[in-house]
Amino acid sequence: ICASAGSEGLTQTLGGKVGMKVEHCAEAKLILIWGSNSIASNLHFWKLAQQAKRDGARLVCIDPRRSETADKCHEHIALRPGTDAALAFALMHQLIEHGWLDQDYIDRHTLGSEGLRERALQWPPERAAEVCGIPVQQIVDLARDYGTTRPAAIRLNYGMQRVRGGGNAVRAIACLPALVGAWRDPAGGLLLSTSGYFPARRAALQRP
Repeated sequence: ICASAGSEGLTQTLGGKVGMKVEHCAEAKLILIWGSNSIASNLHFWKLAQQAKRDGARLVCIDPRRSETADKCHEHIALRPGTDAALAFALMHQLIEHGWLDQDYIDRHTLGSEGLRERALQWPPERAAEVCGIPVQQIVDLARDYGTTRPAAIRLNYGMQRVRGGGNAVRAIACLPALVGAWRDPAGGLLLSTSGYFPARRAALQRP
């Protein structure tokens, strides 16, 4: 299943990585900080997230651990380690059930949407809540917020990749912006690595 990005909200970073520009995060109205303790490891992003928060954006931290970042967000979703894909599929389930999809974007810019739909509908919030160890209502509310708020950004990081199935969890989460057409907004979409925006002068840091 592949969700391709092909809209004005998209940029290309170094190393072939695809994502939104980090500076646009300040303009988002909803930011999901997924698998990242940004205060400790991503301060340049966190500064922008704080600006968005002051301007009325809602910040949600998705992380098994109540990190410093989780303490500073409006909501902390403390799912069990290794269950990120289950949560992502449950969010898709709700997006489909409530019609919070950008069908035009899906038709024009993605591949495999029918297969993804079939898979997502196997994950109602009740099933995911049991797997993730979080309340059903927390999943339902997050899906509503993500499906109805524009612009919505996901700051994905490497946390969920440290367990078995982490690669597939990233793939599942990366499909969410395509389903709701979040890539249409410069401040919407998904960001994984910001290293390409801050190239290091490596020659100056090396010596024989």
